[in-house]
Amino acid sequence: MRSALAFILHLMAALLAIPMLTLMSVGVIARMARSIGLASRGPTQFYYDHVLLLTSLIGALLAYWVCETLSSRSAVWVWIPAVIAFAIRIVVWLSTGSVPTGSVLFRESVIQHFFTVDCPQAAYCPDQLMLTPWLLGPVAYSVGAALQRFVAPRRRPHAPQP
Repeated sequence: MRSALAFILHLMAALLAIPMLTLMSVGVIARMARSIGLASRGPTQFYYDHVLLLTSLIGALLAYWVCETLSSRSAVWVWIPAVIAFAIRIVVWLSTGSVPTGSVLFRESVIQHFFTVDCPQAAYCPDQLMLTPWLLGPVAYSVGAALQRFVAPRRRPHAPQP
């Protein structure tokens, strides 16, 4: 029961906290990138261009920080429900006819639809801006938890031997 509760807490952190932290931090990160010359447009376009990278980075960092206090054993498996939900969305997307028709050369692929970076506005790519971060957040959270689980034993000081 305790591990199921820890899994639910980790899943809630991955699904709710990561997108919110990404949205809250994008303004600060965009200003920093603009000040050193890496971004030329405003925070909204910066978010559209870097949503996948920001979500992955914040997810891994949040998991590493959270798993220092909570058990990381159940956090490593948080990616499974997200991947199942994402696979269902891909099947629905392919079966509803929302895939543009035409020749095979000009047909939009799953990778282009969900993971491409060229998103001019939110109205043109809601799956990329809303659904894909909900996949990458838990996957990055699981990676951060696994990294913390791997690094934590190496950081603890060894007991002096008599």
